[in-house]
Amino acid sequence: MEKKVLVKLENVSKKYGNKYIIKNLNLEIYEGEFLTLLGSSGCGKTTILNIISGILKPTKGNVKVNGKMGYMFQKDLLFEWRTIWKNLLIGLEITKNNSKENQKTVLNRLEKYGLAEFKDNYPKELSGGMRQRIALIRTLSTNPNVLLLDEPFSALDYQTRLNISNDIYDVIKQEELTAVLVTHDISEAISMCDKIIVLSKRPATIKKEITLDFNKNLKPLERRKDPLFQEYFDEVWGLINEN
Repeated sequence: MEKKVLVKLENVSKKYGNKYIIKNLNLEIYEGEFLTLLGSSGCGKTTILNIISGILKPTKGNVKVNGKMGYMFQKDLLFEWRTIWKNLLIGLEITKNNSKENQKTVLNRLEKYGLAEFKDNYPKELSGGMRQRIALIRTLSTNPNVLLLDEPFSALDYQTRLNISNDIYDVIKQEELTAVLVTHDISEAISMCDKIIVLSKRPATIKKEITLDFNKNLKPLERRKDPLFQEYFDEVWGLINEN
């Protein structure tokens, strides 16, 4: 059965002043796909993510979205004066969907991912990795089917990043989400995603789409040990650094 296209960018360009950040970019994101945008610093990765989310409007081109978006930012953006439980309910409060049934769904997720015992704690009492897990559960509270991740692990130490990449990967797969990750970390992209979109230097266009052919049962940490990992790394590194 043919996969459904949830996000489609057609000849999308974005201009700031007289300079193009993105130019004539075409991209299709399919249901159930976990995709990464990779490129050199300042090439327009986050701009593309913000155009997909609707935060930014393209200067030219069309954006078609057939789904509900959830956005996970670089910082967890938890409110320090609210308990974890009260933080988790923010999305429901804003969308006026704070019913008992929806609260129960959030609590079930909290229990499912092993964090229910911390619901009465405050953010400052949790580790960086735990805060990011809470931020993800909060993002899922409004039941999006497309998850946008803007360098969500960049503030974490290396060991925590490795561990939480496994956790976030598991959540995305279990929730059957379509996900788009922006990261500077080539290894992170290869270990987590199904497809990598390598972008050119500014103005961003797509240099290459690389579909990763790992065993489907491998988790991010296990992928890093697979012989294919180094092959993909060398290919992506070469594409990003060529003139």
